[in-house]
Amino acid sequence: MLDRSIAPEFHTIQSITLPAIAKAQFGNGSDLYIAGFGTQDVLRVELVFDAGYGYADHKGFKSLFSKMLLGGTTSKTATQVAEEFSLYGGFIEVSQQVDRLYLTIHGLNRNLKMYLETVVDILTNASFVQEELETQRKIAKQTLQLNLEKPSYLANRIYREKLFGKDHLLGQNDEMEDLDLISQANLKEFYETRIKGCQFSIFASGKVSDTEIKIIESVFGTLNLQDTEALPLEFNTLVPETTVIKKTDSMQSTIRMGKFMLGRKHPDFFRLMVCNTAFGGYFGSRLMKNIREEKGFTYGISSSISPVREAGYLTIGTDVVKENTKETLHEIQKEIKLLQNSLITEGELELVKNYICGSFAGSVTTAFEVMNRQKSIVLNDLPLDYYDKFIQNVLAVTTLDVQEMANRYLNFDEMTKVIVGEVI
Repeated sequence: MLDRSIAPEFHTIQSITLPAIAKAQFGNGSDLYIAGFGTQDVLRVELVFDAGYGYADHKGFKSLFSKMLLGGTTSKTATQVAEEFSLYGGFIEVSQQVDRLYLTIHGLNRNLKMYLETVVDILTNASFVQEELETQRKIAKQTLQLNLEKPSYLANRIYREKLFGKDHLLGQNDEMEDLDLISQANLKEFYETRIKGCQFSIFASGKVSDTEIKIIESVFGTLNLQDTEALPLEFNTLVPETTVIKKTDSMQSTIRMGKFMLGRKHPDFFRLMVCNTAFGGYFGSRLMKNIREEKGFTYGISSSISPVREAGYLTIGTDVVKENTKETLHEIQKEIKLLQNSLITEGELELVKNYICGSFAGSVTTAFEVMNRQKSIVLNDLPLDYYDKFIQNVLAVTTLDVQEMANRYLNFDEMTKVIVGEVI
């Protein structure tokens, strides 16, 4: 009989090998990637286009185009399009990033063909009716107006602008006038040049057998598609500055700060990831222990690295009572200097590694999650064994590595800083 008074023996995760995905190519050049080891009769089919808002000639597309793509076709209204999925146990969503557009269908295997035929209707006959545009424009303007009153939204918006530059694709922000200027003709032109008849990649996960593969090929493999060029994305290092947006009516200050960083392909990436996790990347991090637990200045503070193509950027973020703003900045700088000047203990480093490895293991337990990782490999041109070596690379990091990364990359004076509130 199991003795529940005795804790189970602890074992450090040494390695994880992601289940392999299959690949098929249709006669029209479309690539299909398959993670078909789900056990329930559900699946996810994701189409990825080189059609991010960065390709648009007008600002405001990231707030409108993805909504309008589902705004109806020449034969169906927006409501009818939504009902085509919901009445048959599925749903569809569209998201647009700076360089890519993602159209994702979740649903039941038995209704797959119906879902995909509706998608083809969207990809070939989207209508972009004026009435729907005005509705979505009104919603987008109301959302923007509300968001601009939120210190966290405002701080993130200004931080990206100051870090990348106001004219850079990652630093551009939608204004009210941008939304007013987007026309039906602008949307249709973008649709005709970046979506309709354009090549896309397909990622199918869940319970995907030969039957589902044949259905996907029968619907998408016969389309006449043309290749599109990928968007170049370059970065210029800007002089770091500190920007304070005063909000005297607010009791808190929102802080966003950071700098350009290396990307996932850089040989220092895993060492820096471990260093940043110890610094501010999880609930037990040094920033949390100092600024939340010891000082009581905030409910939460974090430090994260966001990869972007070949590069990346660091963001440290928190909300504090405005009287503690200056001291919070001082304590962030103090924690950086401690990492730079003193070796992390073996015990703390082991805790950080176990957290990273455990989080990674917990993030690849379903076919959908495995496909998310494999999709990242495909879209970012990473080595095929990138995630197979993930834990190995994390476990190889030493205390000296953490100190070296802190000195090389976490320089407080080189960070762009944005404070929305007051510095008292």
